[in-house]
Amino acid sequence: MSPAFMDIFEQWADKYDHAVEGHDPEYRDVFTNYPFMLSEAAKQARGKTIEFGPGTGNLTLLLLAKGLDVTAVEPSEEMAAIGQAKTGLTFEHGDFLNYKTQQADTIISSFAFHHLTNEEKERAIKNYAETLTDNGQIIILDTVFNSPEEKQDMIRYYADLGYDNLVADLNREYYPFKDVMKNIANKLGFTYSATQLNKFAYLQVLRKKHYKKPADLIGQTPLVELTNFQLPPGVRLFAKLEMYNLGGSVKDRLGQNIIESAVRRGEAADEVVEATAGNTGIGLALACQQYGLKLKVFVPEKFSVEKQEIMRALGADIVHTDSALGMVEARRQAQAYAEKTGAYYANQFETEDNPASYSGLYNELIDELGTIDMMVAGAGSAGTFTGLAERLKPYTRTVIVEPEGSILNGGPSGSHRTEGIGVEVWPDFLKHDLIDAIETISDDEAFQMVKDLAQKEGLLVGSSSGAAMVAALNQAEYVKGNIVVIFPDASDRYISQQIFKTKGEL
Repeated sequence: MSPAFMDIFEQWADKYDHAVEGHDPEYRDVFTNYPFMLSEAAKQARGKTIEFGPGTGNLTLLLLAKGLDVTAVEPSEEMAAIGQAKTGLTFEHGDFLNYKTQQADTIISSFAFHHLTNEEKERAIKNYAETLTDNGQIIILDTVFNSPEEKQDMIRYYADLGYDNLVADLNREYYPFKDVMKNIANKLGFTYSATQLNKFAYLQVLRKKHYKKPADLIGQTPLVELTNFQLPPGVRLFAKLEMYNLGGSVKDRLGQNIIESAVRRGEAADEVVEATAGNTGIGLALACQQYGLKLKVFVPEKFSVEKQEIMRALGADIVHTDSALGMVEARRQAQAYAEKTGAYYANQFETEDNPASYSGLYNELIDELGTIDMMVAGAGSAGTFTGLAERLKPYTRTVIVEPEGSILNGGPSGSHRTEGIGVEVWPDFLKHDLIDAIETISDDEAFQMVKDLAQKEGLLVGSSSGAAMVAALNQAEYVKGNIVVIFPDASDRYISQQIFKTKGEL
Protein backbone atom coordinates (compact mmCIF):
# COMPACT_ATOMS: atom_id res chain seq x y z
CA MET A 1 0.00 0.00 0.00
CA SER A 2 1.16 3.54 -0.73
CA PRO A 3 2.78 5.72 1.95
CA ALA A 4 -0.20 8.07 1.67
CA PHE A 5 -2.39 5.47 3.28
CA MET A 6 -0.04 5.21 6.22
CA ASP A 7 -0.76 8.88 6.90
CA ILE A 8 -4.48 8.09 6.84
CA PHE A 9 -4.02 5.29 9.38
CA GLU A 10 -2.13 7.65 11.66
CA GLN A 11 -4.95 10.21 11.44
CA TRP A 12 -7.63 7.56 12.00
CA ALA A 13 -6.02 5.69 14.88
CA ASP A 14 -7.33 7.85 17.74
CA LYS A 15 -10.77 8.48 16.26
CA TYR A 16 -11.51 5.04 14.71
CA ASP A 17 -13.42 3.59 17.67
CA HIS A 18 -15.25 6.91 18.08
CA ALA A 19 -16.44 6.62 14.44
CA VAL A 20 -17.46 2.97 14.50
CA GLU A 21 -19.47 3.56 17.65
CA GLY A 22 -21.59 6.04 15.67
CA HIS A 23 -20.35 9.30 17.21
CA ASP A 24 -19.09 10.80 13.92
CA PRO A 25 -22.12 11.91 11.86
CA GLU A 26 -20.21 11.71 8.58
CA TYR A 27 -19.47 8.00 9.02
CA ARG A 28 -22.64 6.96 10.83
CA ASP A 29 -24.11 5.33 7.69
CA VAL A 30 -20.83 3.56 6.95
CA PHE A 31 -20.77 1.88 10.35
CA THR A 32 -24.47 1.35 10.99
CA ASN A 33 -24.92 -2.08 12.63
CA TYR A 34 -21.18 -2.26 13.27
CA PRO A 35 -21.32 -4.82 16.15
CA PHE A 36 -23.73 -6.97 14.15
CA MET A 37 -21.53 -6.80 11.05
CA LEU A 38 -18.44 -7.86 12.97
CA SER A 39 -20.32 -10.73 14.59
CA GLU A 40 -21.54 -11.94 11.19
CA ALA A 41 -17.98 -11.86 9.86
CA ALA A 42 -16.65 -13.68 12.92
CA LYS A 43 -19.31 -16.39 12.56
CA GLN A 44 -17.82 -17.37 9.21
CA ALA A 45 -14.26 -17.77 10.50
CA ARG A 46 -12.87 -21.19 11.37
CA GLY A 47 -9.56 -22.86 12.10
CA LYS A 48 -6.22 -21.09 11.82
CA THR A 49 -7.12 -17.46 11.04
CA ILE A 50 -5.05 -14.58 9.66
CA GLU A 51 -6.64 -11.15 10.14
CA PHE A 52 -5.35 -8.44 7.86
CA GLY A 53 -5.83 -4.84 8.96
CA PRO A 54 -7.18 -5.59 12.43
CA GLY A 55 -6.89 -1.88 13.27
CA THR A 56 -7.94 -1.31 16.84
CA GLY A 57 -8.78 -5.00 17.36
CA ASN A 58 -12.59 -5.01 17.47
CA LEU A 59 -13.02 -8.01 15.16
CA THR A 60 -9.93 -9.62 16.69
CA LEU A 61 -11.67 -9.77 20.05
CA LEU A 62 -14.59 -11.71 18.55
CA LEU A 63 -12.24 -14.15 16.78
CA LEU A 64 -10.33 -14.80 19.98
CA ALA A 65 -13.60 -15.29 21.88
CA LYS A 66 -14.39 -18.14 19.45
CA GLY A 67 -11.18 -19.84 20.53
CA LEU A 68 -9.55 -19.41 17.12
CA ASP A 69 -5.80 -19.37 16.57
CA VAL A 70 -5.46 -15.78 15.30
CA THR A 71 -2.54 -14.00 13.67
CA ALA A 72 -3.17 -10.26 13.31
CA VAL A 73 -1.20 -8.42 10.60
CA GLU A 74 -1.35 -4.62 10.83
CA PRO A 75 0.71 -1.99 8.90
CA SER A 76 -0.02 0.94 11.23
CA GLU A 77 2.00 1.16 14.42
CA GLU A 78 -0.55 3.58 15.89
CA MET A 79 -3.47 1.24 15.18
CA ALA A 80 -1.50 -1.79 16.36
CA ALA A 81 -0.69 -0.17 19.70
CA ILE A 82 -4.41 0.33 20.41
CA GLY A 83 -5.36 -3.14 19.15
CA GLN A 84 -2.68 -4.90 21.16
CA ALA A 85 -3.68 -3.13 24.35
CA LYS A 86 -7.32 -4.04 23.75
CA THR A 87 -6.81 -7.70 22.83
CA GLY A 88 -3.61 -8.71 24.59
CA LEU A 89 -2.42 -10.16 21.27
CA THR A 90 0.86 -9.18 19.65
CA PHE A 91 0.18 -7.84 16.15
CA GLU A 92 2.63 -8.66 13.37
CA HIS A 93 3.78 -5.78 11.20
CA GLY A 94 2.72 -6.16 7.58
CA ASP A 95 -0.14 -5.72 5.14
CA PHE A 96 -2.20 -7.57 2.53
CA LEU A 97 0.75 -7.93 0.16
CA ASN A 98 3.64 -8.05 2.63
CA TYR A 99 3.44 -10.60 5.41
CA LYS A 100 5.17 -13.69 6.71
CA THR A 101 3.50 -16.44 4.69
CA GLN A 102 1.84 -19.15 6.74
CA GLN A 103 -0.92 -21.65 6.08
CA ALA A 104 -4.39 -20.72 7.22
CA ASP A 105 -7.98 -21.91 7.08
CA THR A 106 -9.43 -18.38 7.13
CA ILE A 107 -8.13 -15.03 5.95
CA ILE A 108 -10.33 -12.20 7.19
CA SER A 109 -10.43 -8.41 6.96
CA SER A 110 -12.85 -5.71 8.02
CA PHE A 111 -12.93 -2.23 6.48
CA ALA A 112 -9.37 -2.40 5.12
CA PHE A 113 -9.37 -4.22 1.76
CA HIS A 114 -10.45 -1.01 0.00
CA HIS A 115 -6.92 0.37 0.39
CA LEU A 116 -5.81 -1.96 -2.43
CA THR A 117 -6.23 -1.21 -6.12
CA ASN A 118 -8.07 -3.83 -8.17
CA GLU A 119 -4.75 -5.13 -9.44
CA GLU A 120 -3.45 -5.37 -5.87
CA LYS A 121 -6.65 -7.07 -4.73
CA GLU A 122 -6.18 -9.74 -7.38
CA ARG A 123 -2.52 -10.17 -6.48
CA ALA A 124 -3.38 -10.53 -2.79
CA ILE A 125 -6.13 -13.10 -3.37
CA LYS A 126 -3.81 -15.05 -5.68
CA ASN A 127 -1.26 -15.19 -2.86
CA TYR A 128 -3.94 -16.32 -0.42
CA ALA A 129 -5.05 -19.12 -2.75
CA GLU A 130 -1.61 -20.66 -2.32
CA THR A 131 -1.61 -20.11 1.44
CA LEU A 132 -5.06 -21.38 2.31
CA THR A 133 -5.82 -25.00 3.15
CA ASP A 134 -8.02 -27.05 0.80
CA ASN A 135 -11.17 -25.88 2.60
CA GLY A 136 -9.85 -22.37 2.99
CA GLN A 137 -11.85 -19.16 2.74
CA ILE A 138 -11.44 -15.39 2.52
CA ILE A 139 -13.88 -13.15 4.43
CA ILE A 140 -14.01 -9.47 3.57
CA LEU A 141 -16.29 -7.02 5.37
CA ASP A 142 -16.07 -3.74 3.48
CA THR A 143 -17.72 -1.21 1.20
CA VAL A 144 -18.69 -2.52 -2.22
CA PHE A 145 -20.68 -0.82 -4.99
CA ASN A 146 -22.98 -2.49 -7.49
CA SER A 147 -22.17 -0.04 -10.30
CA PRO A 148 -20.33 3.22 -11.09
CA GLU A 149 -23.71 4.95 -11.17
CA GLU A 150 -24.50 3.81 -7.62
CA LYS A 151 -21.14 5.11 -6.41
CA GLN A 152 -21.60 8.52 -8.06
CA ASP A 153 -25.11 8.86 -6.69
CA MET A 154 -23.71 8.13 -3.21
CA ILE A 155 -20.96 10.74 -3.64
CA ARG A 156 -23.46 13.39 -4.77
CA TYR A 157 -25.79 12.58 -1.88
CA TYR A 158 -23.14 13.00 0.80
CA ALA A 159 -21.61 16.04 -0.92
CA ASP A 160 -24.99 17.75 -0.67
CA LEU A 161 -24.97 16.98 3.08
CA GLY A 162 -21.56 18.61 3.38
CA TYR A 163 -19.79 15.42 4.45
CA ASP A 164 -16.47 16.45 2.92
CA ASN A 165 -14.32 13.86 4.71
CA LEU A 166 -16.55 10.96 3.66
CA VAL A 167 -16.73 12.25 0.08
CA ALA A 168 -12.94 12.54 0.01
CA ASP A 169 -12.71 8.90 1.14
CA LEU A 170 -15.18 7.77 -1.53
CA ASN A 171 -13.18 9.52 -4.23
CA ARG A 172 -9.73 8.50 -2.99
CA GLU A 173 -10.14 4.88 -1.83
CA TYR A 174 -10.33 1.88 -4.15
CA TYR A 175 -13.81 0.65 -3.29
CA PRO A 176 -14.52 -2.18 -5.72
CA PHE A 177 -17.58 -3.04 -7.75
CA LYS A 178 -19.22 -6.33 -6.91
CA ASP A 179 -18.75 -7.74 -10.42
CA VAL A 180 -15.03 -6.99 -10.27
CA MET A 181 -14.68 -8.89 -7.00
CA LYS A 182 -16.73 -11.79 -8.32
CA ASN A 183 -14.60 -12.00 -11.48
CA ILE A 184 -11.36 -11.94 -9.48
CA ALA A 185 -12.67 -14.68 -7.19
CA ASN A 186 -13.78 -16.92 -10.08
CA LYS A 187 -10.55 -16.36 -11.98
CA LEU A 188 -8.48 -17.46 -8.98
CA GLY A 189 -10.51 -20.55 -8.09
CA PHE A 190 -12.96 -19.24 -5.50
CA THR A 191 -16.71 -19.12 -5.25
CA TYR A 192 -18.04 -15.67 -4.33
CA SER A 193 -21.01 -14.46 -2.31
CA ALA A 194 -21.82 -10.96 -1.07
CA THR A 195 -24.45 -10.14 1.56
CA GLN A 196 -25.37 -6.49 2.14
CA LEU A 197 -25.31 -5.57 5.84
CA ASN A 198 -25.89 -1.81 5.63
CA LYS A 199 -25.99 0.96 3.05
CA PHE A 200 -22.25 0.67 2.43
CA ALA A 201 -20.98 -2.64 3.71
CA TYR A 202 -21.13 -6.13 2.27
CA LEU A 203 -19.96 -9.35 3.84
CA GLN A 204 -18.03 -11.06 1.04
CA VAL A 205 -17.09 -14.72 1.36
CA LEU A 206 -14.67 -16.35 -1.07
CA ARG A 207 -14.31 -20.10 -0.71
CA LYS A 208 -11.90 -22.33 -2.55
CA LYS A 209 -13.61 -24.25 -5.32
CA HIS A 210 -13.41 -28.01 -5.07
CA TYR A 211 -12.83 -30.04 -8.20
CA LYS A 212 -13.38 -33.76 -8.13
CA LYS A 213 -10.52 -36.18 -8.56
CA PRO A 214 -11.13 -39.37 -10.56
CA ALA A 215 -11.35 -41.51 -7.40
CA ASP A 216 -14.20 -39.29 -6.19
CA LEU A 217 -16.33 -40.80 -8.97
CA ILE A 218 -16.69 -44.07 -7.08
CA GLY A 219 -20.07 -44.13 -5.35
CA GLN A 220 -23.06 -41.78 -5.45
CA THR A 221 -24.35 -43.51 -8.58
CA PRO A 222 -27.80 -42.68 -10.00
CA LEU A 223 -30.99 -44.35 -8.81
CA VAL A 224 -33.75 -44.39 -11.44
CA GLU A 225 -37.33 -45.55 -11.38
CA LEU A 226 -38.36 -48.05 -14.07
CA THR A 227 -41.91 -47.45 -15.24
CA ASN A 228 -42.24 -49.31 -18.53
CA PHE A 229 -42.62 -52.84 -17.14
CA GLN A 230 -45.85 -54.22 -15.74
CA LEU A 231 -45.86 -54.30 -11.95
CA PRO A 232 -48.43 -55.30 -9.35
CA PRO A 233 -50.46 -52.47 -7.79
CA GLY A 234 -48.61 -50.60 -5.06
CA VAL A 235 -45.15 -51.63 -6.30
CA ARG A 236 -42.45 -49.24 -7.51
CA LEU A 237 -39.24 -50.54 -9.09
CA PHE A 238 -35.92 -48.71 -8.83
CA ALA A 239 -32.57 -49.58 -10.42
CA LYS A 240 -29.22 -48.52 -8.98
CA LEU A 241 -26.98 -47.83 -11.99
CA GLU A 242 -23.53 -48.95 -10.89
CA MET A 243 -22.07 -48.54 -14.37
CA TYR A 244 -21.65 -44.86 -13.47
CA ASN A 245 -18.75 -45.64 -11.14
CA LEU A 246 -15.33 -44.58 -12.42
CA GLY A 247 -14.37 -48.04 -13.68
CA GLY A 248 -17.86 -48.83 -14.91
CA SER A 249 -19.17 -51.29 -12.34
CA VAL A 250 -20.24 -51.96 -8.77
CA LYS A 251 -16.89 -53.67 -8.20
CA ASP A 252 -15.14 -50.29 -8.06
CA ARG A 253 -16.49 -50.06 -4.52
CA LEU A 254 -15.01 -53.46 -3.76
CA GLY A 255 -11.60 -52.71 -5.25
CA GLN A 256 -11.32 -49.44 -3.40
CA ASN A 257 -12.23 -50.91 0.00
CA ILE A 258 -10.12 -54.07 -0.32
CA ILE A 259 -6.97 -52.11 -1.20
CA GLU A 260 -7.54 -49.31 1.30
CA SER A 261 -8.15 -51.87 4.06
CA ALA A 262 -5.10 -53.93 3.13
CA VAL A 263 -2.83 -50.89 2.99
CA ARG A 264 -4.17 -49.64 6.33
CA ARG A 265 -3.39 -53.03 7.92
CA GLY A 266 0.06 -53.07 6.34
CA GLU A 267 -0.72 -56.19 4.29
CA ALA A 268 -0.30 -54.75 0.77
CA ALA A 269 3.03 -53.16 0.11
CA ASP A 270 4.15 -54.07 -3.41
CA GLU A 271 1.94 -56.41 -5.48
CA VAL A 272 -1.69 -57.50 -5.36
CA VAL A 273 -3.03 -60.69 -6.96
CA GLU A 274 -6.61 -61.75 -7.62
CA ALA A 275 -8.78 -64.13 -9.64
CA THR A 276 -11.47 -62.21 -11.52
CA ALA A 277 -13.67 -62.24 -14.58
CA GLY A 278 -12.94 -58.57 -15.07
CA ASN A 279 -14.92 -56.01 -13.08
CA THR A 280 -13.18 -56.73 -9.78
CA GLY A 281 -9.87 -56.53 -11.63
CA ILE A 282 -10.81 -53.11 -12.99
CA GLY A 283 -11.79 -51.89 -9.53
CA LEU A 284 -8.58 -53.25 -8.03
CA ALA A 285 -6.48 -51.71 -10.81
CA LEU A 286 -7.94 -48.27 -10.10
CA ALA A 287 -7.28 -48.62 -6.38
CA CYS A 288 -3.77 -49.99 -6.91
CA GLN A 289 -2.94 -46.92 -9.00
CA GLN A 290 -3.67 -44.70 -6.01
CA TYR A 291 -1.21 -46.60 -3.80
CA GLY A 292 1.49 -47.38 -6.35
CA LEU A 293 0.85 -51.12 -6.22
CA LYS A 294 1.30 -53.64 -9.02
CA LEU A 295 -1.63 -55.89 -9.89
CA LYS A 296 -1.66 -59.40 -11.38
CA VAL A 297 -5.01 -60.98 -12.25
CA PHE A 298 -5.86 -64.54 -13.21
CA VAL A 299 -8.72 -64.57 -15.71
CA PRO A 300 -10.49 -67.48 -17.47
CA GLU A 301 -9.39 -66.85 -21.05
CA LYS A 302 -12.80 -66.75 -22.77
CA PHE A 303 -14.28 -64.05 -20.55
CA SER A 304 -15.06 -60.55 -21.87
CA VAL A 305 -12.28 -59.24 -24.10
CA GLU A 306 -13.34 -55.67 -23.37
CA LYS A 307 -12.89 -56.04 -19.61
CA GLN A 308 -9.49 -57.63 -20.10
CA GLU A 309 -8.36 -54.77 -22.33
CA ILE A 310 -9.56 -52.24 -19.75
CA MET A 311 -7.61 -54.03 -17.01
CA ARG A 312 -4.49 -53.94 -19.16
CA ALA A 313 -5.00 -50.26 -19.92
CA LEU A 314 -5.15 -49.57 -16.18
CA GLY A 315 -1.86 -51.37 -15.63
CA ALA A 316 -2.88 -54.90 -14.64
CA ASP A 317 -0.84 -57.92 -15.71
CA ILE A 318 -3.22 -60.64 -16.97
CA VAL A 319 -2.64 -64.40 -16.73
CA HIS A 320 -5.15 -66.59 -18.56
CA THR A 321 -6.50 -69.77 -17.07
CA ASP A 322 -8.52 -72.60 -18.63
CA SER A 323 -12.13 -71.41 -19.12
CA ALA A 324 -13.39 -74.99 -18.85
CA LEU A 325 -12.14 -75.10 -15.26
CA GLY A 326 -13.89 -71.83 -14.36
CA MET A 327 -13.10 -69.48 -11.52
CA VAL A 328 -12.09 -72.34 -9.24
CA GLU A 329 -8.93 -72.82 -11.28
CA ALA A 330 -8.30 -69.07 -11.54
CA ARG A 331 -8.57 -68.82 -7.77
CA ARG A 332 -6.23 -71.78 -7.25
CA GLN A 333 -3.56 -70.21 -9.44
CA ALA A 334 -3.94 -66.77 -7.88
CA GLN A 335 -3.51 -68.17 -4.38
CA ALA A 336 -0.52 -70.28 -5.43
CA TYR A 337 1.12 -67.21 -6.94
CA ALA A 338 0.54 -65.22 -3.75
CA GLU A 339 2.01 -67.98 -1.59
CA LYS A 340 5.05 -68.23 -3.85
CA THR A 341 5.80 -64.51 -4.21
CA GLY A 342 4.39 -62.91 -1.07
CA ALA A 343 1.98 -60.79 -3.10
CA TYR A 344 -1.19 -59.72 -1.29
CA TYR A 345 -4.05 -62.05 -2.26
CA ALA A 346 -7.22 -59.93 -2.45
CA ASN A 347 -9.37 -63.08 -2.22
CA GLN A 348 -12.70 -61.41 -2.97
CA PHE A 349 -14.57 -64.70 -2.54
CA GLU A 350 -13.64 -65.13 1.13
CA THR A 351 -12.53 -61.83 2.65
CA GLU A 352 -14.91 -59.99 4.95
CA ASP A 353 -13.64 -56.80 3.30
CA ASN A 354 -15.89 -57.74 0.38
CA PRO A 355 -19.35 -57.30 1.97
CA ALA A 356 -17.96 -54.42 4.05
CA SER A 357 -17.35 -52.57 0.77
CA TYR A 358 -21.04 -51.89 0.29
CA SER A 359 -21.87 -49.83 3.36
CA GLY A 360 -21.74 -46.74 1.15
CA LEU A 361 -24.14 -48.32 -1.35
CA TYR A 362 -26.56 -49.11 1.48
CA ASN A 363 -26.35 -45.54 2.81
CA GLU A 364 -27.03 -44.10 -0.64
CA LEU A 365 -30.12 -46.27 -1.10
CA ILE A 366 -31.52 -45.38 2.30
CA ASP A 367 -30.85 -41.69 1.76
CA GLU A 368 -32.61 -41.83 -1.61
CA LEU A 369 -35.59 -44.03 -0.78
CA GLY A 370 -35.94 -44.18 2.98
CA THR A 371 -37.81 -47.48 2.84
CA ILE A 372 -36.77 -50.53 0.83
CA ASP A 373 -39.28 -53.37 0.80
CA MET A 374 -37.30 -55.71 -1.44
CA MET A 375 -33.69 -55.78 -2.61
CA VAL A 376 -32.52 -57.84 -5.60
CA ALA A 377 -28.85 -58.42 -6.38
CA GLY A 378 -26.83 -60.94 -8.32
CA ALA A 379 -24.18 -63.18 -6.79
CA GLY A 380 -20.70 -63.51 -8.25
CA SER A 381 -18.67 -63.36 -5.08
CA ALA A 382 -22.01 -62.54 -3.32
CA GLY A 383 -20.38 -59.54 -1.64
CA THR A 384 -22.86 -56.96 -2.92
CA PHE A 385 -25.85 -59.04 -1.83
CA THR A 386 -24.34 -59.89 1.56
CA GLY A 387 -23.23 -56.33 2.29
CA LEU A 388 -26.72 -54.99 1.59
CA ALA A 389 -28.69 -57.87 3.15
CA GLU A 390 -26.75 -57.65 6.43
CA ARG A 391 -27.87 -54.06 6.76
CA LEU A 392 -31.42 -54.40 5.39
CA LYS A 393 -32.64 -57.45 7.28
CA PRO A 394 -35.10 -58.11 8.83
CA TYR A 395 -37.22 -55.30 7.36
CA THR A 396 -36.51 -56.00 3.69
CA ARG A 397 -37.17 -59.04 1.51
CA THR A 398 -33.82 -60.07 0.04
CA VAL A 399 -33.51 -61.87 -3.29
CA ILE A 400 -30.23 -63.27 -4.58
CA VAL A 401 -29.81 -63.94 -8.31
CA GLU A 402 -27.72 -66.53 -10.14
CA PRO A 403 -27.57 -67.95 -13.69
CA GLU A 404 -28.20 -71.56 -14.59
CA GLY A 405 -24.89 -73.31 -13.99
CA SER A 406 -24.52 -71.74 -10.53
CA ILE A 407 -24.96 -73.85 -7.36
CA LEU A 408 -26.88 -71.65 -4.91
CA ASN A 409 -30.22 -73.28 -5.68
CA GLY A 410 -28.75 -76.77 -5.58
CA GLY A 411 -28.24 -77.16 -9.31
CA PRO A 412 -25.07 -78.55 -10.89
CA SER A 413 -22.13 -76.30 -11.63
CA GLY A 414 -21.79 -75.56 -15.34
CA SER A 415 -20.98 -72.97 -17.97
CA HIS A 416 -23.22 -69.99 -18.74
CA ARG A 417 -23.16 -66.92 -20.99
CA THR A 418 -24.27 -64.57 -18.23
CA GLU A 419 -21.10 -62.89 -16.96
CA GLY A 420 -20.27 -61.41 -13.59
CA ILE A 421 -22.54 -63.67 -11.54
CA GLY A 422 -22.56 -67.39 -10.89
CA VAL A 423 -21.16 -69.36 -7.97
CA GLU A 424 -19.22 -72.64 -8.08
CA VAL A 425 -18.55 -72.82 -4.32
CA TRP A 426 -20.85 -71.36 -1.65
CA PRO A 427 -19.15 -68.14 -0.42
CA ASP A 428 -17.98 -68.25 3.21
CA PHE A 429 -19.56 -64.93 4.15
CA LEU A 430 -22.95 -65.64 2.53
CA LYS A 431 -25.20 -66.71 5.40
CA HIS A 432 -28.36 -68.67 4.57
CA ASP A 433 -30.52 -66.61 6.89
CA LEU A 434 -29.77 -63.49 4.84
CA ILE A 435 -31.62 -64.97 1.84
CA ASP A 436 -35.39 -64.85 1.44
CA ALA A 437 -35.40 -66.14 -2.15
CA ILE A 438 -32.94 -67.47 -4.72
CA GLU A 439 -33.76 -66.77 -8.36
CA THR A 440 -32.00 -68.90 -10.97
CA ILE A 441 -32.28 -67.18 -14.35
CA SER A 442 -31.50 -68.76 -17.73
CA ASP A 443 -29.12 -67.11 -20.15
CA ASP A 444 -31.93 -66.58 -22.66
CA GLU A 445 -34.08 -64.80 -20.05
CA ALA A 446 -31.17 -62.59 -19.03
CA PHE A 447 -30.16 -61.66 -22.57
CA GLN A 448 -33.75 -61.03 -23.66
CA MET A 449 -34.13 -58.67 -20.70
CA VAL A 450 -30.97 -56.84 -21.74
CA LYS A 451 -32.70 -56.13 -25.06
CA ASP A 452 -35.96 -55.19 -23.33
CA LEU A 453 -34.26 -52.74 -20.98
CA ALA A 454 -32.54 -51.07 -23.92
CA GLN A 455 -35.75 -50.78 -25.91
CA LYS A 456 -38.17 -49.89 -23.08
CA GLU A 457 -36.04 -47.83 -20.70
CA GLY A 458 -33.03 -46.80 -22.77
CA LEU A 459 -30.73 -48.56 -20.33
CA LEU A 460 -27.70 -50.34 -21.78
CA VAL A 461 -26.82 -52.92 -19.15
CA GLY A 462 -24.86 -56.15 -18.87
CA SER A 463 -26.33 -59.64 -18.69
CA SER A 464 -26.07 -59.81 -14.89
CA SER A 465 -28.32 -56.75 -14.76
CA GLY A 466 -30.72 -58.46 -17.15
CA ALA A 467 -30.87 -61.50 -14.86
CA ALA A 468 -31.46 -59.32 -11.80
CA MET A 469 -34.27 -57.50 -13.57
CA VAL A 470 -36.00 -60.79 -14.50
CA ALA A 471 -35.70 -61.88 -10.87
CA ALA A 472 -37.15 -58.59 -9.61
CA LEU A 473 -40.20 -58.94 -11.86
CA ASN A 474 -40.64 -62.57 -10.78
CA GLN A 475 -40.59 -61.57 -7.12
CA ALA A 476 -42.63 -58.36 -7.38
CA GLU A 477 -45.86 -60.10 -6.35
CA TYR A 478 -44.49 -60.82 -2.86
CA VAL A 479 -44.23 -57.21 -1.67
CA LYS A 480 -45.88 -53.82 -1.67
CA GLY A 481 -43.75 -50.72 -1.85
CA ASN A 482 -40.24 -50.11 -3.12
CA ILE A 483 -38.11 -52.70 -4.91
CA VAL A 484 -34.44 -51.93 -5.55
CA VAL A 485 -32.50 -53.94 -8.11
CA ILE A 486 -28.74 -53.55 -8.49
CA PHE A 487 -27.49 -53.16 -12.08
CA PRO A 488 -23.76 -53.93 -11.78
CA ASP A 489 -22.42 -52.75 -15.15
CA ALA A 490 -23.13 -51.69 -18.74
CA SER A 491 -23.47 -53.54 -22.02
CA ASP A 492 -20.56 -51.86 -23.81
CA ARG A 493 -17.99 -54.20 -22.27
CA TYR A 494 -19.81 -57.26 -23.64
CA ILE A 495 -20.26 -56.31 -27.28
CA SER A 496 -17.88 -59.06 -28.37
CA GLN A 497 -20.07 -61.51 -26.45
CA GLN A 498 -23.13 -60.60 -28.54
CA ILE A 499 -24.83 -59.04 -25.53
CA PHE A 500 -28.00 -58.11 -27.42
CA LYS A 501 -28.64 -61.58 -28.82
CA THR A 502 -30.25 -64.60 -27.18
CA LYS A 503 -28.87 -68.06 -27.92
CA GLY A 504 -31.39 -68.60 -30.72
CA GLU A 505 -30.24 -65.39 -32.44
CA LEU A 506 -26.53 -66.19 -32.46
